[in-house]
Amino acid sequence: MEEFVARTLTVNAKEGCQTLTVRIFRPMVAQVSWECPWQIEWPDRTRTNSGHGVDSVQAVLHAMQMVGSELYTSEEHRSGHLTWKEGYSGYGFPVPARIRDLLLRDDARFL
Repeated sequence: MEEFVARTLTVNAKEGCQTLTVRIFRPMVAQVSWECPWQIEWPDRTRTNSGHGVDSVQAVLHAMQMVGSELYTSEEHRSGHLTWKEGYSGYGFPVPARIRDLLLRDDARFL
């Protein structure tokens, strides 16, 4: 798999600041659809999955929404320990409509 894009976030816990890396890999043709693999390297675990779509654009969008869902439903988010960059409230990933109410201020405004 070839890395397409990546983003680093920070988990601010009692043990100190640790990084979290999101990687989205280049979309590729699968058996009956397009597939876009993604990975989140949390400080204590790694989560991988793939977004699928009828073309590469839809596969990337679904992968980004899946990443956004993972971030916004994580314990790190619920505890307020997850951040992306100073001065921005959110993580810069879209989410499906059914969980848009979880978006933080900047993400809710821009996404």
